[in-house]
Amino acid sequence: MEILAEGRLAETDWRTIEPNEYGDWIGQRSADFHILHPLTSSDAFEEIGEQAPIFVKRTLGLVTSRDAWCYNSSQRQLRENIRRSVDYYNSQVAAFQKTDSWGTATARTGKAKAFVPKAPHNFHWDAKNYRDLANGEIYQVDESGFRVGAYRPFFKQRLYFDSRLNNSIRDFREIYPSVDAGNLGIYITGPGSSVPLSTFITDSISDSGLTSGNGSSPYIPRWRYRPAQAFIGADAPQLERVSNINPQALAEFRARYGDRSITDDDLFYYVYAVLHSPQYREKFANDLSKSQARIPMAATAADFRSFADAGRELADLHVNYENAALYPLEEVHSLEWNPGAQDAFRVSKMRYPGRRSDIDKTRIIYNAGITLVGIPEKAHEYVLGTRSALDWLIERYRVSVHKESGITNDPNDWSVEVGDPRYILDLVKRVTMVSIRTVDIVAGLPELRLGGFGGA
Repeated sequence: MEILAEGRLAETDWRTIEPNEYGDWIGQRSADFHILHPLTSSDAFEEIGEQAPIFVKRTLGLVTSRDAWCYNSSQRQLRENIRRSVDYYNSQVAAFQKTDSWGTATARTGKAKAFVPKAPHNFHWDAKNYRDLANGEIYQVDESGFRVGAYRPFFKQRLYFDSRLNNSIRDFREIYPSVDAGNLGIYITGPGSSVPLSTFITDSISDSGLTSGNGSSPYIPRWRYRPAQAFIGADAPQLERVSNINPQALAEFRARYGDRSITDDDLFYYVYAVLHSPQYREKFANDLSKSQARIPMAATAADFRSFADAGRELADLHVNYENAALYPLEEVHSLEWNPGAQDAFRVSKMRYPGRRSDIDKTRIIYNAGITLVGIPEKAHEYVLGTRSALDWLIERYRVSVHKESGITNDPNDWSVEVGDPRYILDLVKRVTMVSIRTVDIVAGLPELRLGGFGGA
């Protein structure tokens, strides 16, 4: 538009644009992308000679359709919200059964939808709940459904995980079948997302909007759980944990580098590091906005090892961020601040000082009594979606009230329940350290040398 504003149409040096083989007129995809390893078989192009999918299975993030009810910083508050929702739903079942509810399933569901009061403070209804109401289904509170979920980066929440009160639990029953079933998974923003490619590893059920992605954002687990062969058919089969790495892909990587010592873990962490590579993200930005991520092979065995080692470090930082070292931010206290007061470390809404056009991101006003000073510029270079890790803390760690239900989500409740009044304050310091270490690790990644054998 600037060119047209400064000249005339007849004098403009026009360039002819031809669509590529994928039908792209602008933002054209790379000719190299299709030769990279797909994540799973469902992401493959099914071309002859295509690289093997790296993983056996992926799922999508959890969708509750009632986050205010199913997520909370407080276990106690979450239980109250779920109990109140279930009791209200069951009361509507009992009342509906006294009405003229005969007819086809579709007709009964329509009658159920018209019957229930529109009272969002009591219950959030979606299609499956109307069907259950029409069928007279009674809900029970499932104690095994109380979990910890990864709601947003560096923001864990108490979660109620249940197929009746969650809109879609995806395949998380197979990935985290119980509270104590250990696992890891890589979340990746999917095609069509409104934010650039971002990735985050978690050790718990991941929400579909973890980094503000969308419904097509995949979650790639390290392990899958399935009934042990000896217990198939039993009333309560024991589960065995199996690797989610595709043996064929592992064989291809071993053959490429002539190294049979490459393990499933090596390949898993290699993928996590590659997804952080600025070179990868820039080279395939157009492809990643329209297709699921695909993974190139590093040029040499040494480079593969460097990526795998970096992926391990990144995973350790991002999964265990609550135990990271404290970055030495200075705590500046107001004259009225009393460290012994009950609300000394309570947070209502953190913020950076300054106006929108001149925000000072070297400081965070934590509360009326505490300001954290000395945040390095480098810490803000670690970005997930469109926010830095510290931006995510400021956005999430604040007291909020859901307008429809009136439910309060108070992050200070988490601090109380874990027995650490400084939890949020120290978390800012820990995530500052995690951010700086992440930037350093990513800066040290090898060159991928994209465009050669296997996309490397």
